[in-house]
Amino acid sequence: MTTVAARSQATPVPSSNAGQIIAWVVLLFALTVIGALPMLLMGVNLTKISQSTPHLQLILMGMLVTSCSPTLAALSIARFYPGAGGLRSLFRQVKVWRVETIWYLIALIGPALLMLTAKVINAVRLGIVPGHWMIWPSFSGPAGLPFIIFGSLLAEEPGWRGFAQPRLQVRYGALAASVFIGLLWSTWHLWYVILPGGLSAVTRTDALATYLRLTSTAVIYAWMYNSTNGSLFVTMIAHFGHNLGATLIPIPADAGQQHLIIALLYLVGAMIVVSIGNVRAFRTHPEETKPT
Repeated sequence: MTTVAARSQATPVPSSNAGQIIAWVVLLFALTVIGALPMLLMGVNLTKISQSTPHLQLILMGMLVTSCSPTLAALSIARFYPGAGGLRSLFRQVKVWRVETIWYLIALIGPALLMLTAKVINAVRLGIVPGHWMIWPSFSGPAGLPFIIFGSLLAEEPGWRGFAQPRLQVRYGALAASVFIGLLWSTWHLWYVILPGGLSAVTRTDALATYLRLTSTAVIYAWMYNSTNGSLFVTMIAHFGHNLGATLIPIPADAGQQHLIIALLYLVGAMIVVSIGNVRAFRTHPEETKPT
């Protein structure tokens, strides 16, 4: 399996790129707030949006901006920030798709197996057999399969892995970079707490699970990214695999308990790939990760 060593085709980036990262983070959260403005100004509760909600189209457009803010910020900084590499620095990573089949199996099947395991653990814990282990995804609506595909492939990964990961790991190493991205990803993922009633929509267990799961996932995705010669495409497929798995095996409204089990399983997975997986993807000295 190829590592992030000198053969990498990942984006060539300068050793001093703090300005790019800071600009991206600022723009990321600015776009998130801009997208949320219609709901903030109209006092709309995210959980109560329906076809009869006033100015629904404006609200949906704002939600689209918010959900795509990691990628929109990455495209903007890559294009306009001096020395950021231009749009090609992101697009070329998507072209790295000829990798070993095992990576696609991990990306597509791994999340569903993990979520089924979490459901089994939860069923044993409660002593209740679920009425449905899996459900088929819908092909319409905001939670439909087309939206899952779009959101998984395009809305976030070009920002988290395509822009931030290669730039941060040059300076701090892949593991530290992935943990930072995971914490940032988790904070951004809870953006809805700024909306009316948003804070009451997330329990402490759910918030803890979000930070554990996404930070662990960021470590796993960094391992996949660096072990596939900088393939952004593989991490996009992995993101799709998770979202598809979450649709096929939905999390019940149990105050975040099953979500926490899923997060802990992701944490175990992250610990495994760091300790006995392709360790060079994490232990290579930061200066050695610069592509030649």
